[in-house]
Amino acid sequence: MREATYRPLEAAQMLGLTKDSLLAYEREGRIPSSRRDEKGNRFYTGDDVEAIRSALGVTPKLDDPPAILAVFNMKGGVGKSTISSNLAWKLARSGFRVMAIDADPQGHMTTSLGEEPSDFEQTLLQAIVPDQKRRTADVSEVRARLNPNLDLIPANLSMCSMNLLLFQQPEREYRLRRMLEDVRKQGAYDLVVIDSPPSYDLTSLNILLACDFLLAPVKLDGNSFYGLQYLFDAIRDIAYTYRYTIPVVAIVPNHYNSSYTVSRQILDGLREHYAPHITRTVVRQDVNFDKANALRQPIFITAPSSKGSRDLEDLSSELSELFRSRQVGNSRNYEQEEA
Repeated sequence: MREATYRPLEAAQMLGLTKDSLLAYEREGRIPSSRRDEKGNRFYTGDDVEAIRSALGVTPKLDDPPAILAVFNMKGGVGKSTISSNLAWKLARSGFRVMAIDADPQGHMTTSLGEEPSDFEQTLLQAIVPDQKRRTADVSEVRARLNPNLDLIPANLSMCSMNLLLFQQPEREYRLRRMLEDVRKQGAYDLVVIDSPPSYDLTSLNILLACDFLLAPVKLDGNSFYGLQYLFDAIRDIAYTYRYTIPVVAIVPNHYNSSYTVSRQILDGLREHYAPHITRTVVRQDVNFDKANALRQPIFITAPSSKGSRDLEDLSSELSELFRSRQVGNSRNYEQEEA
């Protein structure tokens, strides 16, 4: 993956500083000097930003980490993998220690973060389903380190049998939760970001029973809008059957194009029927997402000034606030969710 570089204003925003403060700290010798390109312009790499963050002590903190975010929708083609992979990358670059988990056998999160799924012999499957010796792999054996703040538990087609293998296990609905409880005890991560499969099966049930935050991307078309009813039905069923209420459920409108009447109408409908759950951020339609996916890189690297990049940066900031406050509107009131 090509390394991203940042101008002083971008680096300062990542650090929660003003550009003037960043340059003043450099002049005072409190932080390392910036790099210069062939034209003499200042720039920083991701490692430079992390070194400055460490020197200034501005690492973000969460109560009771890690917060576990599942990007989930039973409908496919709504942008789950694009949003989850870019959020994981951006949140890591914002200073959070992030573990990204690809739970979809298609491995789209894995490829979007620059890795080849078939290169991995171990995936999430080995971490939650024991082998013939009744042993599950430790997270440290399965994860791949992508940058200083971002680890990935990859996925590939070997996970296609995971639902069948989970069915044979005791406490089969809680295998992922148990794994993440061990991760919590180790204290190595602030955030876990999970890319979910487009289905409602045992893998999905494991994800829903393990997450603290559910982010549902909704493509602004009629099918995605009406599919939300099934999502909230599933959430209510889980609350009733397993006595577990997902603390925060947020819906992010995706693929918005203001020139399309149907796009505006669906957004208005979402805000009318699901107002307590809708994010402030609306992610606009942007061909740069497709280009970034084709290049297997985050949009923040391939098109940092694009509207898609700016929208996901806004969503990342909004979610960072959410992780600290642990609420979005009245997110527990599922009984009112009637589409």
